[in-house]
Amino acid sequence: MTRRTGDIAKSIELMLLRPRATSADCEALCRVGLEHHVAAICVPPTHVPTAAALLRGTDVKLVALISHPFGGDQPEIKARACARAVADGAQEVEIVVDLAQFAGGDPNRVRDELRLCRAAAREVDSETLVRGVIETGVFDDRTLRLLARAVAAAEVDMLVTSSGLSPEPNDALDVELMREEVGAGLGVKAVRGVRGLDEVAVLLAAGASRVGATSIDLLTAAG
Repeated sequence: MTRRTGDIAKSIELMLLRPRATSADCEALCRVGLEHHVAAICVPPTHVPTAAALLRGTDVKLVALISHPFGGDQPEIKARACARAVADGAQEVEIVVDLAQFAGGDPNRVRDELRLCRAAAREVDSETLVRGVIETGVFDDRTLRLLARAVAAAEVDMLVTSSGLSPEPNDALDVELMREEVGAGLGVKAVRGVRGLDEVAVLLAAGASRVGATSIDLLTAAG
């Protein structure tokens, strides 16, 4: 692994987003993450037990992806999913907020459902970190600012720019906007199909604290 990869790896989260991903795929992603000492592995709830068995006791965190990719589950369902994921070994939960309800004129839905999820997760483990996922590619700047404020009002730990499955990719300008809106006290994770470490560096310079990558190529090619 090159020095540059090692310097930047702790800002990268590898995400298992393929619909047909198997347990073997999950294990392979975890092994790459362990090899390169990335920040975290992000997997759907059904893969949490498999990933937890491989990552437990290591420097790679495990994040459960809740209500991906549309966020359309009822808040109580999301909260139960968070609690179960933490019980299964996840250290963090990443929840797609209900964007349809928000767009339909219910701005408090985002805040309230994230608060409910945070309470459910931390009832299982008080150290659990909680994230709220929006889709920066599908809203105008004014709406994105309102969404960012709603996520911040829920007192979660991180705002995530995309589920990773939206057809409209975010870019560094979206990250700058989110960082400007939430300030330094909240983490910002940029999710897009980065093709190399240069793109990761640009997103970090724009204000991202983490970068979610759906491909391991940028690590395996550099390693």
